[in-house]
Amino acid sequence: MSSLALLIDFGSTFTKLAAVELDHVRLIGRSQAPSTVGTDVREGLLQALALLHERHRVFDRPPRDLSVLDGKIVLASSSAAGGLRIAVVGNVPGLTVEAANQAALGAGAKIVGSTAFKLSPERIRDIEQLRPDMILLTGGVDGGDEATILHNARILAASPLAVPIVAAGNRGAAQAVAEVLRQGGKEVKLVDNVMPKTGALSVESAREEIRRLFMERITHAKGLDEVKEFVSIVLPTPMAVLEGVRLGADGTEEEKGWGDLLVVDVGGATTDVHSIGFGHPAGESVIARGLAEAYAKRTVEGDLGIRFNAATILHRLGLERLADDLRRDFPALATSAEALRGYIEEISRDTGTVPRADWHMAADAVLARAAVELAVARHVGRRERIVAREGEAWVHSGKDMRDTRTLIGTGGVFMHNSHASYILSQRESADERVQVLRPRNPRLFLDSSYLLYAVGLLSRDHPRAALKLFREHLRPIAG
Repeated sequence: MSSLALLIDFGSTFTKLAAVELDHVRLIGRSQAPSTVGTDVREGLLQALALLHERHRVFDRPPRDLSVLDGKIVLASSSAAGGLRIAVVGNVPGLTVEAANQAALGAGAKIVGSTAFKLSPERIRDIEQLRPDMILLTGGVDGGDEATILHNARILAASPLAVPIVAAGNRGAAQAVAEVLRQGGKEVKLVDNVMPKTGALSVESAREEIRRLFMERITHAKGLDEVKEFVSIVLPTPMAVLEGVRLGADGTEEEKGWGDLLVVDVGGATTDVHSIGFGHPAGESVIARGLAEAYAKRTVEGDLGIRFNAATILHRLGLERLADDLRRDFPALATSAEALRGYIEEISRDTGTVPRADWHMAADAVLARAAVELAVARHVGRRERIVAREGEAWVHSGKDMRDTRTLIGTGGVFMHNSHASYILSQRESADERVQVLRPRNPRLFLDSSYLLYAVGLLSRDHPRAALKLFREHLRPIAG
């Protein structure tokens, strides 16, 4: 089958596989096997390939080694070696540092720390303790302050840090910054300024370089060097998902996409949110504040998850609130507050726990809905009513996603929990003076086949097929 595309996601828990026939754009089938990151990633992949063949007979013979991949289109994403650990060094908190954060998160990286203003030897020691895989050095709009980024480059050059440094600051200082760092024996990559003008973002160049560094690092996962013989591209999984979401929103030259959309990925440890759209403040009497948002944006809430961080949600919202939600929204499955506490403590301690009773499924839905509510509120913008000299006005910050037409849920809870529409629903705000700018009345969809990563992998070279896959395998649900 010459048009067979095999789309792999090397996850930390499972290696997932989707087979797509590109000529007629048909999903042949999916499979998954436990990831074997600790030994050799090829073992888990081979198990997934064997299971796929057992179900759908996609190869000429049962897979005994990876030579069955010869002649196939093989693309992969991976989070198996963990996210690329990035420390951000910038000029001003909330401006260049935040711009760098958006570039890094959009590339699937993990921000382990950020600092602003001029570095000191003490701050370098703090950065060393973070054990970053790379430094993202930013600072100064083009034509603006050059002194701070040059000072920081000199401090980094004299430091014992031995990681790549991506310089994404003031264009006028770029060559001098690179020379200082190279004289200090550092590996440095120059990219476009992440904030060339005040309030304006330009993060794609930095994202691409971070992705390249990720690809170099990810090959350290055992066996992935050998897999690269058959795989033409490896993307960070979050970046693949973001690319898939962007294609679904924008469409292709021949076919329109769905327009602005929001995707929520609820996991055991984190809840990721992806949005496509400029989100410019809308309405009358608006005062916009803060940094302009990236068109394609990703945020990661490391304290919101329904297994590793279930106890964190309990601590944040309180047992009474969660128990009240369970009683009100699932009256037939109500249980005592103490039983709910016990279940949350159990799943936090033993993260592989699956629901054993109907009320466990409902409790998971309550936790997931809380994670979605908190994560979306952090991702989107907000507005606050104030009284100005000319009368009342709204102060806006962040993305205005109120008119976003599509909300997509992805992740294991949406694949296995029967209360998906409840998880994606939202409660009414009690405070009319401070409003979270989340979608007001979106259409709800589920990535119930876990294919957004596959859409992203196909989006560059096979956009028509990728868009069809996006349209046909997102399942609508009632709000």
